[in-house]
Amino acid sequence: MGAAPGRGAAREGTMSGAGRLTVDTSQWPLVGLTYEGQPDDQALHARLEEIEGEVLGRRRPFVQIVDQLRGERPNPVQRAIIARHQGRMADLYQRYCKGEAYVATPELRSAMVAVFWREPPRYPHTSAAPMEQARA
Repeated sequence: MGAAPGRGAAREGTMSGAGRLTVDTSQWPLVGLTYEGQPDDQALHARLEEIEGEVLGRRRPFVQIVDQLRGERPNPVQRAIIARHQGRMADLYQRYCKGEAYVATPELRSAMVAVFWREPPRYPHTSAAPMEQARA
């Protein structure tokens, strides 16, 4: 199934500093989020708002692969930003997110444990080592 009419496929946001986040809906209902480097707090807010509109706003089932292999560990403020996003959007995630796989280094997986401790996800999620494992 392709992207909904009028919706962008891959959208990339460059963040100040050395961070970048790409939100790819071109293979809908498979959504790819790719982190590179570390965003600043304002840019992270903006990208999460985009996810709220472009992914959760469709109000259609999806699965998500989060590629953090080239990302940096989010700082405590950023982990709180992510947890607040997940809390605000919990009902939509629970209803529409059918699963999420994190492809990340052990250090980044531990950062997500801290986020999930604060705001436990209401959808199935797992950590995967290689990307091939996440797509399975």
